[in-house]
Amino acid sequence: MPKLGVETAVALAGTVFSAGLLVLTAMYAGPLWRDETNTINVAQMPSLTELWNNMHCESFPPLWPLLLRGYGFLGMADSDAGIRVLGLYVGWVFLALLWFCSRWMGGRAPILSMALLGSLPAVVFIMGANRAYGLANCLLVLSFGMIWRMVELPSRSRALWAGLACMLFAHCVYYDIVFLCAMLAGAAVVVIRRRQWKTLGVLAGIGAVSGASMAWYLPITPIIHRGSTYLMNQTPFFNFSILWYKLSSALAARSSAHPPRFDGPEIWLWVMLLLIGSVVALMLQCIPRSQAQNPEAAAASTARVRSDLALFCVVSMLFGTVGYMAFLTKLQYLTQTWYYVEMLCLCAISLDGILGATWPALRPWGLLRIGLLVGMMVWYAGSVWEEAHTRRSNVDLIAAVLDKNASAGDLIVVNDAWNGITFDRYYHGRVRWMTVPPIDSHKVHRNDLILETLKQPDPMAPVLREITTTLRSGNSVWIVGNMALMPRKQLPPPAPQTHEWLPYLNYWNARVMVLLQDHASQEKVLEIPMNGPVNFLENLSVLRFSGYKPAAN
Repeated sequence: MPKLGVETAVALAGTVFSAGLLVLTAMYAGPLWRDETNTINVAQMPSLTELWNNMHCESFPPLWPLLLRGYGFLGMADSDAGIRVLGLYVGWVFLALLWFCSRWMGGRAPILSMALLGSLPAVVFIMGANRAYGLANCLLVLSFGMIWRMVELPSRSRALWAGLACMLFAHCVYYDIVFLCAMLAGAAVVVIRRRQWKTLGVLAGIGAVSGASMAWYLPITPIIHRGSTYLMNQTPFFNFSILWYKLSSALAARSSAHPPRFDGPEIWLWVMLLLIGSVVALMLQCIPRSQAQNPEAAAASTARVRSDLALFCVVSMLFGTVGYMAFLTKLQYLTQTWYYVEMLCLCAISLDGILGATWPALRPWGLLRIGLLVGMMVWYAGSVWEEAHTRRSNVDLIAAVLDKNASAGDLIVVNDAWNGITFDRYYHGRVRWMTVPPIDSHKVHRNDLILETLKQPDPMAPVLREITTTLRSGNSVWIVGNMALMPRKQLPPPAPQTHEWLPYLNYWNARVMVLLQDHASQEKVLEIPMNGPVNFLENLSVLRFSGYKPAAN
């Protein structure tokens, strides 16, 4: 018969496996892709004033850019490898915090968290990335554990540590305030039932101070709204089914080397576990608790602590899930898979508290948890292994090929302006280059400039003119990106009444390709040498057009 230590040993083995995946990710991720490049460029602005003035070009508050800036002062952020090492540290800290949080809740090991998160490709992708989301997950787990420690046994030191963790968490990603409110609500329900009004006041104070500190960003909120990706990814046809499909893709056994899959069975396993966790938490509230004459002794009893922990976890989990989904529905924002990782993390650690810490026995519950971890690791093994070996971009390889083959007088056209951020980081040749649409800045996400091009009568005129001049002079035009040929007679959209930019981008690309196919006499696809899978979001192709022929009559 297995001993109780078996569950801890299995969880430790899963943790080692996840830590190894993070090491492989740091080794094989390679170059920074456009969002990561944007972050390092914001962090390395010449002054803090310029960093602040460019926060509208970033998707989160300045906590991560400031941490990255401090890391750069040590000389560690001067290369892609140094930045990948920082991502590795963040991932390892996340794994360690899962263990600390489990112990703080009275569990032996975070076996459910490791089962649900440890081999999930979306988690491996975002933990090692040069973005704030990995740090946000670390601070979420830390805040969750600190809040519970304060509720379990209130003290001044625990209140201060919880307040500090919550403050940092609130300033990591803008929507973290939703999850913070959910965790504080879960804690408040417990202390209200206990009639611990002083502790309730402390929780209210933590929430009030953390929320009030967000007022620091009010002056730049209108700028963020006008120039961020929010307007460019907002859709008028948004509904809950879109969120469901996006969440399904975040849970799918599929690496970032492939487009998302929306029909996987993984989401139903999560739904089942959330339902089981909720039912178990409700059952624990219905179990009569002994009423000893000494209230302090009754509060310290194991049954009551487990009941309170389950209540804290289930309220945090349900409020966080419903609140965040309602937030995204109101926002009408087309999200990526990494936007759901924090919600999944909150659910995982909550399930650890309900189904792990409150049911510590090995048989049968521990064996079921062990089976779940082994099953999930096996299910995700192939996709997460590919994820750990996936390059984040091939633009650095393209830049090297162009630096070797492009000649003076040639022209490089990058599709689109967002890919221009990565191209600007890695291309150091002397051949002139432009983006579709043409904008003046390629250091950070200047979506405000892209939106301005929608108001111009013919923003592509400079690019088309340069292409024609280059071909006529006998030089080559290099196309970097995946341009699709659209019908030649399609007219441009009417003057925009909203910020619908995608039809414009497709049409601008079509104009470039039609011009090249009408006037270039030769077309060649370049082979980009790659020794592994590449993130599908930035796996670009290269075309070379040369020679000139007059347009057919």
